[in-house]
Amino acid sequence: MITEDVEKYLTGIEKGSQIFLDYDGTLVPIIMDPELCFADNELREILKEIDRLYELYIISGRTLEDLKKFLNLNLNYIYLHGMFADLKGKTIEFVENSSKYFDTFRKLENEVRFPEGSGVRTYRKPYGFVIHLGLVPDSLKPEYIKQAEILGKEYGLEIYYGINLIELKVPGVNKGRAIRALRNDRKCLIAGDEATDEYGFVECPECLTIHIGNGKTAAILSVRNIDEFRKILKALIHRPDIS
Repeated sequence: MITEDVEKYLTGIEKGSQIFLDYDGTLVPIIMDPELCFADNELREILKEIDRLYELYIISGRTLEDLKKFLNLNLNYIYLHGMFADLKGKTIEFVENSSKYFDTFRKLENEVRFPEGSGVRTYRKPYGFVIHLGLVPDSLKPEYIKQAEILGKEYGLEIYYGINLIELKVPGVNKGRAIRALRNDRKCLIAGDEATDEYGFVECPECLTIHIGNGKTAAILSVRNIDEFRKILKALIHRPDIS
């Protein structure tokens, strides 16, 4: 069940409204191994229904390949923090001259090394370089964060601070700009759990914005965790006025 206050907000979301949902930390839990974040069957069924009733977008810092692998659904995907979108087969690029950064991230992949046994894992995206600290002792994380910040300055890249990770990414790219570029005159819901999602909340104040988790947020609503947010998703598909 959802509260009456939440239900009142949802009444403004009409059939066909745009819905932008973050993936990690919003739809699935954040886990130590980012390669194992597969959607469960219930979530997949919920998203299929939302996609049928509304205009659904999954928006994430992950690659398109990751999102399709984890969800295995034909949806609209906004990926790499809003750099590109795949609208059920149609590709949109939100950043001009993005290709010039491709070699930068390949160079980082080839040259950046951390001590064996440190627990640090690195991943190159086509347009990003992730330093994952999930297996690093807390006492050592500040040192690796400092090293990542030095790399970001050296290569002229923007630094994103996630949960147990730092990502070096193309400057000026964010979810808010991508959402604004795709917005239409319909009602809209945006949901996410961390700093990258705040760009969407701030950029689109006319939308119903929902923050998952604790902490300060620009969102209109906050829920404690993924389980509470899933109740909202279920409410969206079981409304008597929408079928």
